[in-house]
Amino acid sequence: MFGTGFLGTSAPFYMDFITVYFALLPVLMFLSILLAVKKQYEKHFLSQLILFAVTLVVVVVFEVGVRVSDGFIEFMQNAHVSYSFMITFLVVHVSIALVSVILWSALLYGAIKSYKLENKGVSVSHKKVAKLVFLGISVASYMGVGVYYLLFLY
Repeated sequence: MFGTGFLGTSAPFYMDFITVYFALLPVLMFLSILLAVKKQYEKHFLSQLILFAVTLVVVVVFEVGVRVSDGFIEFMQNAHVSYSFMITFLVVHVSIALVSVILWSALLYGAIKSYKLENKGVSVSHKKVAKLVFLGISVASYMGVGVYYLLFLY
């Protein structure tokens, strides 16, 4: 997990793995959304639940990896961007990610309650919040890829 990664940079394996996952996450979410558009709600729900759970596991792996490997301070030593820029970028990235994951969890909870437990259809508000979640997760994911770029490729 802490050995050299597979993307040809100085990043550890876990950072490469996490970066690839988050680069693919918006695509996977889009494919899941297409299931809902095609009215395959059970598959959509299951795929969203799996993506949410896997995303939480990946974030935990990231957090553990960063803590164990002296993460940010260690990674910044070889970066060619200023510390203040990187901190600002990370604060924005984490803020968007946090709000998006909270909304995503609320969306899943609402879907379980409304669709699964009460046998109701999908609400208009579900679709609106889902668009916001998709946008937030996409921005946060690609900002995360940007963090990787700034720390290991730039």
